[in-house]
Amino acid sequence: MAYGEGSRVLASARSVASAKIGLIEEFLLLTLEDKGGQFARVPETSLSCGLAGAALIDLEIRGKIETNSDELWVTDSGSTGSQVLDKILADIVREEKRLHPREWIARLMPEALHLRNEALKTLCERGILLQEEHLFLWVLKERRYPVEHGEERMECKRRVLELLFNEELPGHHDAALVALADACGMFHHILKRHTLAEATPRIGQLRGLDLIGAAIARTAEEKNKEIRAAERRIVLAGLAGNVMEWYDFGTYGFFAAVIGSLFFPAHDPTVSLLASFAVFAVGFIGRPLGALIFGHIGDRQGRRRALMASVITMAVPTMLIGLLPTYAQIGVFAPALLVVLRLFQGLAVGGEFTTSIILLVEGAQRTRRAYVGSFAPFGAIGGMLVGSAVGAAINEMPAPAVASWGWRAAFLFGLVIATVVLYVRRRLPPDPHIVAIAEARHAPVVVAFKTQWRTILKIIGMLLTLGLGFYLNFVYFTTWLAQYAHISHAEALALNCVGLGLQLPLLPLAGSIADRIGAKAVLLISALGFVFLSWPVYVIIAQGSVMAIIFGQAILAVLQAGISGGNSAFMVEVLPKHVRCTALSFGQNLTMACFGGTVPMVAVALIKWTSYPLAPSIYLAIAGLVSFAVVLITNVLPEEAESLAS
Repeated sequence: MAYGEGSRVLASARSVASAKIGLIEEFLLLTLEDKGGQFARVPETSLSCGLAGAALIDLEIRGKIETNSDELWVTDSGSTGSQVLDKILADIVREEKRLHPREWIARLMPEALHLRNEALKTLCERGILLQEEHLFLWVLKERRYPVEHGEERMECKRRVLELLFNEELPGHHDAALVALADACGMFHHILKRHTLAEATPRIGQLRGLDLIGAAIARTAEEKNKEIRAAERRIVLAGLAGNVMEWYDFGTYGFFAAVIGSLFFPAHDPTVSLLASFAVFAVGFIGRPLGALIFGHIGDRQGRRRALMASVITMAVPTMLIGLLPTYAQIGVFAPALLVVLRLFQGLAVGGEFTTSIILLVEGAQRTRRAYVGSFAPFGAIGGMLVGSAVGAAINEMPAPAVASWGWRAAFLFGLVIATVVLYVRRRLPPDPHIVAIAEARHAPVVVAFKTQWRTILKIIGMLLTLGLGFYLNFVYFTTWLAQYAHISHAEALALNCVGLGLQLPLLPLAGSIADRIGAKAVLLISALGFVFLSWPVYVIIAQGSVMAIIFGQAILAVLQAGISGGNSAFMVEVLPKHVRCTALSFGQNLTMACFGGTVPMVAVALIKWTSYPLAPSIYLAIAGLVSFAVVLITNVLPEEAESLAS
């Protein structure tokens, strides 16, 4: 039969009885792995377009709508027998204009999660699938449908594959399945490359039988471009903000000795340095409080509002520190003002880092969440490296110049970065979902501690290794190298920068792997790595040779990147959206304040108490064991439970 006669044949095939299982259900089954359990990694946008298109095609098969290349309209507004399809049909009836099929697919895409969940519910009720936690298994242990009314219908994937290699003209239902599978890239998962090349002409013929199927592919392509562009804007906003925040926050540490002599003059330089570092610690004290303040803003008014406020809260104190008169000029007011400004910097960091993680993960496609989320720690480390470079360059100047204006220039340079960040973030759209229901929700802080306190405790356990690992291996590490690996302080600083630099390419890589095998798996592997490798790595580093130190730091960088790259998406997905900023920010910043910021003090105390220079590595290994246990018992929320309605 010629393909030009396809429309007459397809029209005669429009019978609900011929499709024992709905088109949406069979499309989902196409994406299910042969052994069940996991669904194929179809891009989220393509899957959403496919589900929306399947609903429209199902209405067409049932004779409820008609379509041509330009518009779609209703021919029968009566009930379809499906609540999901009836709602979509009612929406089409209410629309006064005849819209293009692509416009309807775009409109229905936000309903894709609901369509998927209803289809899975139907498949379980029909005895085709069995749900075990988050997995969906074939009831008959293979890709088969149960016998109904003494008849067994061939499973959809087998029917589609048979169609690709024969000359039969399919019914509308199966032609639509081919169009859906092609539009969503399913054949790249199902067929080997040479088989796909052989089947491509036939796929093109079958796809041409369904006008809506062709619209799905074009809509998916357009939406993918839009989403990728939005992802790039979000990544740039999150990355730039973290570079600025951590540059500003870390610059103080680089000039602690100079600041100590100018604001805390004493006969003993050590006393001045200790006082200067005490003010540095004030920034950590402010972080949990900043988490509550900016978390409240993020959950009530949207992530964009919180991130704009955190940038300003960091930029203004940084500028004022750069302009602050010294003790010699205004006496005790100088150190008092310095403490206040450091507290505001701590507040800003408490709101910035975790809120930017949430912005990145929520703004990414589900299949790219860990990769996109990894750019938050990427920006933080990048900011520290920029600060290190600026600090090193200024410290090359004569000491009098550094003391008089060089350290001030480093702080004021942060204003340049802040200006860029504000410009980038002003272009971010507000979160309409958050803003729309803000009036109907009580204080997120109260709700978070009332309903999510267990999850907050789990977040603290999950982040224990990340906090200890970072501040031990990349902050206190320079002091440890100088004392126990017997290298100069300048060499220790340079090698520490190498270790930080090694993490930069590893973080997005870890995020990509987490998207493929699961963030939980990456976290478990990384935590075990810290358990078993922390002590041996420090034994190697203690040898004191440059190659041994770089080799050890490379191992630590891999483990740290794994724990950082996997944590971003995992932490976001264990919390419901309406309290994410508050709960995650508080848990993360409390961990960093109590366990990360205290690492230098605890490490020194452990070494003194045990008389064993490698004792901090055992502390890190224990933290790895705790994080492993916590991650093991923690699961991400189902997709529908992440929403604000949860």
